[in-house]
Amino acid sequence: MKQIAFRYGLWMFFSLTGFFLLMHILHLSENFYLRIFNGAIHLGVLWIALRAWTRGHHEGTSDITAGVGVGMFTSFIGVVPFAFFMAIFLNFNPEFLASIQRQTSMGVYLNPITSCFFIVVEAIVMSLIGSYIMLRILNSKRERASENSEGAA
Repeated sequence: MKQIAFRYGLWMFFSLTGFFLLMHILHLSENFYLRIFNGAIHLGVLWIALRAWTRGHHEGTSDITAGVGVGMFTSFIGVVPFAFFMAIFLNFNPEFLASIQRQTSMGVYLNPITSCFFIVVEAIVMSLIGSYIMLRILNSKRERASENSEGAA
């Protein structure tokens, strides 16, 4: 479990950081709504991690709580370092922070620390809900596959 969480959590961190830096180099990072792609990256890596975890559990994925724990731990490993990276980046780039402040309803209350907090909170909610839904999907796919293999025999 820990090996899966660390492996895919690091992939998540590097993917999120790489995407942000690429968008910043292309002068697109000021688009506040690009965080939707962060969600796509997050959920994509989470799906791969949970699929790897379910493959390692040959008795099935009926233990949803343990699977959600794997998803949460994977996200924690990936998002917390990214949030700290963003806090440091915003601290050393006040112009970029000001452009984000103009686009959000938080305005002057948004600073590097609160932005770090919001990134982590978004990730926690996304991980909790996403892990549960993904595990239910993976579980139903496994059940259908076992029914098909039993029916063919």
